[in-house]
Amino acid sequence: MDDHTTLSTRMPRTSLAIVVGVTALLVAGLLGTVSADRAALVGTATGVVLALSLWLSGWDRWQAVGTVLASVLALPVAVGLSVATGGTVVSLGAELFPAASQAAIRPAVVTLLSQVFVVLGCLTAVFGATAATRGVVDTERVETYGGVVVRTTVVPFAVALVLFTRGAVDFLQSNAGTPGVQQLTGEALTRVLGPVFDPVPGRTHIAIFSLLLALAAAALARGVDSLPLAELVPETSDAPDVGGTVDAIERTLRWTGRLALLVAPVAGLFELGLGQESMAALLPRILYDLIVAVTAAPGLRGLLWWLFLSGMAVSVAVWFLRRTVQSSADRVGTVLAPYVGGGVITLGVVAVAGPAVDAIETALRTTPAAAAVEQLFVPILDVYGPETVTLALAVVALFFVVGAVGQLWVALATSYLRERTAGVTLAAAGLFGASAFAATLDTPTWLVLVGLVGAVVVWDAGSFGMTLGHEVGTGAATRRTELVHTGGTVAVGGVGAAATLGFSSVARGSIAVEPSVAVAGLVVCIVAVLALVAAIR
Repeated sequence: MDDHTTLSTRMPRTSLAIVVGVTALLVAGLLGTVSADRAALVGTATGVVLALSLWLSGWDRWQAVGTVLASVLALPVAVGLSVATGGTVVSLGAELFPAASQAAIRPAVVTLLSQVFVVLGCLTAVFGATAATRGVVDTERVETYGGVVVRTTVVPFAVALVLFTRGAVDFLQSNAGTPGVQQLTGEALTRVLGPVFDPVPGRTHIAIFSLLLALAAAALARGVDSLPLAELVPETSDAPDVGGTVDAIERTLRWTGRLALLVAPVAGLFELGLGQESMAALLPRILYDLIVAVTAAPGLRGLLWWLFLSGMAVSVAVWFLRRTVQSSADRVGTVLAPYVGGGVITLGVVAVAGPAVDAIETALRTTPAAAAVEQLFVPILDVYGPETVTLALAVVALFFVVGAVGQLWVALATSYLRERTAGVTLAAAGLFGASAFAATLDTPTWLVLVGLVGAVVVWDAGSFGMTLGHEVGTGAATRRTELVHTGGTVAVGGVGAAATLGFSSVARGSIAVEPSVAVAGLVVCIVAVLALVAAIR
C-alpha cells in the first residue's frame, strides 16, 4: 500500500466522527435486543480485531512484525466469529428450547435466527466503521490478509491431521474384533502395518526390513545433500576436508539404499519360496539367529522409520528456506511470519485444550443437543483426545475466516464494493441488516426506524466524506459542509421515521393484519423513501 492509496481512502474528521459515533450508538441499542449478551459483546470486539488485523497485514514500516501479529490474531478472529454465531445459538437454544408446544417451535426458530443475524450485523457494522478510520478495506490488503490466514492455518491443520490419523489408526486396530466396518478396517490396517512395525518374532523379515532401510537411507542421503555443511567451515589451509567427508557419507547412504532395494525382492522370493525351515537349514545357525534378531526387532524398525521422517523433514525445511532466501530481503520475514504465527496458535490451542473442551461440553449439555453430546462428542473425545478435537475445531474456525475474507475479496474484485467507500458501506449494511432483523423481535418500532435511518446516515456521511477527502484532502476546512450535508439526510430520514411512527400509532388496532406485518410494511415504505432520496442526491 502506498501513501496515495491510503490517503484516497481517508475521510475528514467530522465525517469520521459521525460514522463512528452513529455506528457505536446504534450497535449499543441493537445489541440490547439480544439475549446472548456475552456472544454479542464478543462479536462486537471481533469486528475491531478483524479491522486491526487487516491494518497489520499491510503495515509497510514493520512488515514482519505486522504479519506475525495479524497471523496470531487470526485465532481470536476465528473464535470470535464462532462465538458470535455458535455461541448465540447455544445460549438461545438453552433458553428457547424445548418449546412449550408444537406451535411455539416456529416463533422460537425465528427468534433465534433473528438474534444471530442481529449479532452478525452489528459485527459487520463495527468492522466497517473501524476499518473506515484507516481506510484499510481494499483489494490488495484483503488479498494479503487472506494469504496470511491461509498460511497460518497450514501449521495447525498439519498437526491436527497427524494427530487425527494416529488416533484413527490406533482406534481401528484396537477394535479389529468389533463386527462391521470397524472390524474390516481394523483387520486391513493390522495386516498392512503389523508386518512393517510389529513383525512376527522368531523368523526372518529381510524383505520388509530392506525396504525400510532403503527408504531411510535415501531420505538421509537427500537430507545430507540439502544441508550446506561444507559452506559452514571456513576455507583455510588447515581446515578439515568437510566436503569430502560429506560426499563420502552421502555416497555410502545412497549405495546402502540401492543395495537394500536390490536385496528386498530377492529376499522376499527366498522367504516365500523356501520357508523358514529351509532357510534355517541353509544358513549357519549364528547367522540365521542374527538375521532374525535384526530384521524382527520392532525398535530398530521404529528407528528406521523416524530416520526416514527426519530426512524428509530436513529436505523440506531446507527447500523452504532456500525459496525464502531467494525472495527479496524485505519479504523474508513476511513469508516466514505466518508459519511462526501458526506455530504459536498450535501451541496455544494445545495448552488450553483441556479447559476449552470442558467448556464446550458444558455449554452443549445445556442445549437440546445434550443427547448428541453423549452419543457423538464424548466418544470422539475419548478416541482422539482433547488436543486433537480442539485443534480440529480451531482449524474449522480458521477456515470460516478464510471463507469470509474470500467473500470480501470477491466483492471488492468485482467492484460490488468500491474500495474508497468499502468501510462505510459495510458499516451501513451491517446496521441496516441488524435493524431489519431486530424488527422481528420485541424491539420498539422507534429503535428499528432509527437504526434504518442511521444506516443511511452512516453511508451518506461516509461516502460524502470520502469524496471530500479525495478531492480536497483531509486537512481542509470542510466541517460546515459536512454538517450541512449530514443534517439534510437526518432531516429527511427523521421526517420519514416520524411519519411512520405516526401511521403506526394511528393504525394500531384498526388493521386487519398482524401488528408485526403492519410494522414490516411501514418499515419497507420508509426504506423505499430513503433509497429514493439517496438515489436522487
